[in-house]
Amino acid sequence: LVIPPEERRRLAVHESGHAVVAYRLPNADPLYKVSIIPRGRTLGGTQQLPEHERHTLPEDYLKDRLAVMLGGRAAEREVLGTISSGADDDIRQATTLARAMVARWGMSKEIGPVDLRESEEHPFLGREIAQPRRFSEASAEVVDRGVRDLLQEAEERALQVIRRSRPALERLIATLGRDETLEREQIETCLGPRQEGTGANA
Repeated sequence: LVIPPEERRRLAVHESGHAVVAYRLPNADPLYKVSIIPRGRTLGGTQQLPEHERHTLPEDYLKDRLAVMLGGRAAEREVLGTISSGADDDIRQATTLARAMVARWGMSKEIGPVDLRESEEHPFLGREIAQPRRFSEASAEVVDRGVRDLLQEAEERALQVIRRSRPALERLIATLGRDETLEREQIETCLGPRQEGTGANA
């Protein structure tokens, strides 16, 4: 697969955005690898490797995870001034996670601990089965609003990290564009010491 230079540049920006946000946020899983080499249907990827197996997912971890998912789109907007369809899968996954946080796990103050899921995971079929809605249209609107608020908050956090880490982001973009695949040590060399929180300067 031959990728035109301008698209390759956008791909490097996108994956570097995921990587910088994952590197800076304190509750995100550690980075393992970032690549712009196409594999299958994906043009690139940012891989994280949890330090230990999680049996429960704390709210602060999930919020950082949402920000990482939207970090590629945020980097495109900040560095290139436009966004692309490359964030399609990121948006889908982030929306699914945000909806679970709101409708299943009670992580919305407006809704509270109420089960408002619209589908049920089927353990044998490995997919979700739509269920008859057991709640009102008004409740559905509250869920949609809660999901949207979580996603907008996550994208804003990602943008803040990217803006405060712009020099390091540019180093990573250039190195990734040249080498195509970077391991954890190479990423750390580009980004410098990992600082906790979103106020990290590079």
